[in-house]
Amino acid sequence: MSGNGFDKSAFAVDWENEQVASPQGEVGGHWGPLRISGLDYVQATFDKTTCLACPVRSQCTASATRPRAVSLLPTRELHEIQACNRLDQQTKDWQQRYAIRAGIEATLSQNIRNCGLRRTRYRGLARTHVQHVLTAMACSLTRITDWIADPAPTHRRSTRLDALCTGTT
Repeated sequence: MSGNGFDKSAFAVDWENEQVASPQGEVGGHWGPLRISGLDYVQATFDKTTCLACPVRSQCTASATRPRAVSLLPTRELHEIQACNRLDQQTKDWQQRYAIRAGIEATLSQNIRNCGLRRTRYRGLARTHVQHVLTAMACSLTRITDWIADPAPTHRRSTRLDALCTGTT
């Protein structure tokens, strides 16, 4: 369960019989192909009357009139790889590795936004490489100067109301 509802992992998939069982044990009524944004999936839809009468329907779907549908990757192997990867993402080791990637992504984003890293000013691999090296050096220098600089706190002039409240007229 994710949050307070049922996610895809709560449903038992029977690939041989092309059926999906809900967390309550109800078996899906329709199994068929689905195409989303040019990619192939398998969609398992539950019977509408059974789904509407389910006691945990509010945890399964937000739709008031339509039954729950579960979209799966087109093959059992791909589905199992995805499920395994999603379980792996819950471990501390994976999250620590991803935190490193997030830091690298932030650096790349900074270089792209501030230094125009997406477009090269030169032709040829050697000159483009030199531009990338210089861009990386500029980013490092910017970060070092930001780290060294001691940001001075901003002092505001006190307003008349402040002066009246504190008694320093």
